[in-house]
Amino acid sequence: MRKVDLDLYQRRALFEAFKDRDVPYFSTTSLVDITPFHAWVKEQQCGFFVPFSFLISTAVNRISELRQRIVGGELYEFDIVDPGYTVLLEDNTFSFCDARHFNDFGAYLEHANAKIAEVKQCPDRSVGEKYHMFFITSLPWFSFTSVTHPYDRQYGSIPIVTIGKYFAQGNQLLIPIGIQVHHAVVDGIHVGRFYQHLSSLCQEPTTWLK
Repeated sequence: MRKVDLDLYQRRALFEAFKDRDVPYFSTTSLVDITPFHAWVKEQQCGFFVPFSFLISTAVNRISELRQRIVGGELYEFDIVDPGYTVLLEDNTFSFCDARHFNDFGAYLEHANAKIAEVKQCPDRSVGEKYHMFFITSLPWFSFTSVTHPYDRQYGSIPIVTIGKYFAQGNQLLIPIGIQVHHAVVDGIHVGRFYQHLSSLCQEPTTWLK
């Protein structure tokens, strides 16, 4: 983690304009074509969520603005941010699951599966220091056109990515992906780049999911 020098920061005026707003976040939803990715999942029979979360984590880590956090009013940037998941439990409640990002999919898959199994046995609802993370939550029961999440001022600069239910449209399988970000740190152009990266990764699953 390094502190960003605001004197050299191109977005300083925007950072100062939005960081103390009562509602400083914005959220968007866009459809992503997962047709090649879904075919890969069916062929490999390795489940949907963990491979897809790897592509999301890879896309997030490619964008410096999604790795920036406001800590004590100051702006910092992480070299890598780690994903945290929500995991459905048998009693229909859910647990948090703090995981790690790996550039290697095999290492990511092994770690993520182990962490998910761990919190299913011993649920984690802690709210400790999480600036180094971003969050992924799933709503696989329905598709959506918009989604927002509770706002926490301390951790408001942490992006939240939401996965909805995919559906067929013509010859494509489309999935709604929501993302909620802090406008002091992230602009629409950066969210657009996130969707571009994720879409590209989903089109080439055999390249990234080895």
